[in-house]
Amino acid sequence: MHLTRRPALLLLAALVCASQPSRAQTLPFTLKQVAPKVYAVIDNANGDSGANAGVVIGEEAVAIIDSLYRPKATQALLAEVRRLTPLPIRYLVNTHYHIDHVAGNAVFAQAGAVIVGHKNVARWINTENLKFFGATPTAEVQAQVAALTPPQIGFDSEMRLNLGQRTLLIKALPGHTGGDVVVSVQDAGVVFAGDLFWRRAIPNLIDANTADWLRTLDTLRQGATVFVPGHGDVGSAGDVQDFQRYLADVQAAVRQQLDAGKDGEALQAAALAQLTPSYGGWAYFKSLGPRNVRDMQAELTGNKRRPAP
Repeated sequence: MHLTRRPALLLLAALVCASQPSRAQTLPFTLKQVAPKVYAVIDNANGDSGANAGVVIGEEAVAIIDSLYRPKATQALLAEVRRLTPLPIRYLVNTHYHIDHVAGNAVFAQAGAVIVGHKNVARWINTENLKFFGATPTAEVQAQVAALTPPQIGFDSEMRLNLGQRTLLIKALPGHTGGDVVVSVQDAGVVFAGDLFWRRAIPNLIDANTADWLRTLDTLRQGATVFVPGHGDVGSAGDVQDFQRYLADVQAAVRQQLDAGKDGEALQAAALAQLTPSYGGWAYFKSLGPRNVRDMQAELTGNKRRPAP
C-alpha cells in the first residue's frame, strides 16, 4: 500500500512545488551578478523597489549602494545580502539625496552600516525631498522626510572604501543633482552610476545642470565595461552614450523652439514631437518627457531653481 501510493505522493508534491512561485519571482527586484561578488539590484517592472541598488562583497566586509524606496524592498535586500554572505555590512553609499534612493537608509544603519555620501546629501535629504510631494505635503509626508537618515560621512571630491582585498573608488561627478557620486569596483570593471545614468529611461531633470551632466557622461564611459544605472537594466558604454544623446537632444530641441519664439504649451508640444520618434518607447517618456522639456526650458532661460549647496 505504501509503495503504490509513493509515486502519487511524489507527483502531488511536485505539482504543489511547481505551483508555488520561487523566491526570486516574489522579490521586488532582480538580483543580477555582474562580476564576482558584485550584484546589481534592478527594480522590477512594477516599480516595487522604486529604484536600483547594488551589493559589493570583499574578503572582510560588504558595501551597499543606495537603499531603495519601498520599505519591503529594503528589507528584502537586507535578507538577500544575508543569504549571500555572513560578512558584516560595513558601508552604505548614497549616490545622491533623492528619496527613492535613500528611504531605506535607517534599515542598513541599524544593521551596522556607516552611511557615506557627498556632503550635500546630508544638507538636502531632510528638506529638498519634500518637493517631490507637491506644493503642500501632508503631515505624514513631512514626518517621513524629516525622519530620513542622512550620511554620517560626507566628502567633496572622492574617497576609497576598503572591503578587504577589494577597494571601492567613490567619486563626485556633477550633473543630476549637484551632489552625485559614482561607485567604481575597479577590479571588476563595474560602475554604479546612480541617477547619472538611466538606461533607456527618461530621467528626472528637476535639479539638473545639463551642461555639466553631458561632460560627466564622457568621463563616466571611461574605464569600465558594466554600468549599473539608477533606473533601468544593467547597461554598457554604448547605453551610456545613448542616454547622453538623449540629454543633448532635449537640450537642442528646447533651444530650437526658444529660438523660434515659442513658449509654454506650444514649446512643449513642438519639442516633444521632435523627441518622440527616437525616445517615445523609453520608460517614463509619457510622464517625465513633458517635465523634461519644462525643466530644460527653465535651465536654458536661467529660471531653474536648484538646491543651494
